[in-house]
Amino acid sequence: MVPDESMAYAVATWARFDADVSDDLLGALSAAFALVAASDGELAKSEVEEFIGLLRSKADVFSVIDFNALEVSFRDLAESLIADPEQGRLRACECIARVKGDIYKSELVRSGAAIALAADGRLRAPEEVAMQQICTALGLETPNFACGRVSARPLVA
Repeated sequence: MVPDESMAYAVATWARFDADVSDDLLGALSAAFALVAASDGELAKSEVEEFIGLLRSKADVFSVIDFNALEVSFRDLAESLIADPEQGRLRACECIARVKGDIYKSELVRSGAAIALAADGRLRAPEEVAMQQICTALGLETPNFACGRVSARPLVA
């Protein structure tokens, strides 16, 4: 079960965001969503449609995002994951890493992924792995449990 406090934190992170969504943030968020959608190991085209529906159901949370642009970017990354899962994961992590070092954008991406993970009210081991990949690409500490509140502390080299 995903803790309510963690979901509230993730939603609040997005509620405070009122700037324009840059291309790098949109790409990183799309990539994080793609990794979450593919977390069970495979991604089918029907799952892509379901996930887009899930994202649109959270439009109030992500009100500053151009959903058409998000959908195009997400579909592109999802197609990469369907065609070649390993290369698709690498590509998604590269997109996420474009905001690495920007603590604010990194927390937005991590919080967006947490909202997507919490959508069904359960957290499974493969989803935790997806969140670990996202946090690693962002250079953030991996949380003890994926949807727990994470301070955006960079990893120490």
